[in-house]
Amino acid sequence: MPVIEPGSWLNPDSRPDWAEIATIGRFAIATEGGRFDRHFHDDHEVWLLWEGKAKILLEGAERYVQAGDIILTRAGDTHDFLEVYETVRGFFTETGHPAGGRTGHLHASEADASGHDVPALPLPHDFPTR
Repeated sequence: MPVIEPGSWLNPDSRPDWAEIATIGRFAIATEGGRFDRHFHDDHEVWLLWEGKAKILLEGAERYVQAGDIILTRAGDTHDFLEVYETVRGFFTETGHPAGGRTGHLHASEADASGHDVPALPLPHDFPTR
């Protein structure tokens, strides 16, 4: 599966034998009906945002992110989308699992696993400009 189509993602069950990455795919958080789940991973994760503006939770802090940002998440760090100001579209990859590592979103609670609506709000006055 060298081409990953929209709506699908590569994982240990579907990746080619030669691929050493754990998972890879796309995600979107819409300004209407956007949902996300507070989660962590057994390995590191990288996001590249190519569209949108939002506020995320990362390393215990709230941070603004926007198109062009690359977000690095350490294994075990909880992360989440808290607010969206413009529809966000991005790419993610989990970098590889430690021995016995689990794939995908891991959750500290059932409430985190069930996900939440991500509120669409006006762009805050303190949102950074580039």
